Amino acid sequence: MEGWGKTVHSKDMRRTLPAKVSSAFDTDVKVDCVAEDIAQQLREQILNETISPGKRLPTEQMLGTQFGVSRNIVRDAISRLKEMGLVETRHGVGTFVKGDAEQSRAEASTDGLMALLPLMHVYHMRLELETGSAALAAAHRSQVQLDQIRAALAALMRAGEDWEQASKATFDFHKFLTEATQNPFIISTHHHLASSTRDAIRTLRLRATDEQCIADILAEHEAIFQAIECRDANLARQAMRSHLERGMTRYRQLFGQI
Repeated sequence: MEGWGKTVHSKDMRRTLPAKVSSAFDTDVKVDCVAEDIAQQLREQILNETISPGKRLPTEQMLGTQFGVSRNIVRDAISRLKEMGLVETRHGVGTFVKGDAEQSRAEASTDGLMALLPLMHVYHMRLELETGSAALAAAHRSQVQLDQIRAALAALMRAGEDWEQASKATFDFHKFLTEATQNPFIISTHHHLASSTRDAIRTLRLRATDEQCIADILAEHEAIFQAIECRDANLARQAMRSHLERGMTRYRQLFGQI
């Protein structure tokens, strides 16, 4: 997307974050998006113990320099980590990864898992929003954005039965697809709904252990990608609708409602 492309370097990873915005609305989108991205990067480092239990996080100033953002955005990201139960702030000392590693990891790996009714609400929302997004992505995506979607699909293929990695790859696939719409309002809506979408995806992937189910989910994502690659908006819309409708059916089956 034009205006999006500043690469942020950290010790353990490289990510592309928004580089500039054109309005107050876009500024709010940028702040929310970047804070969420930083929180997720730090969350991954905590869960894989790159940042070990009991260790103090770098200062807000250091994190701001590392990620190339303001201290306000860093504070927002840390607040999200606190909400996840992963860190605690000691007044006058700093922010620390919670010392009970096993408990923190267990809580973080299963937090946000959803019951059937909220899952259905999320999927009905996604059905209306993401079918149109798929069509717009097919019409407006850039080559760089197509490559991002392809990379997420490849990560989903590699994930296999690893539900955490599969969940992350699936979320990234839909996130990159949304960004490929080139529509700031749709992108903003996706970011605001990202937490619910991520939790819904994680709930399904945790429960979906059947090999055929996993294969079907992968095939559906491949069909969406191929339609976007071919710039076939109608086919992309149909492929996304089919994927989400089948997702709702899978949810009902997993919860014993069918």
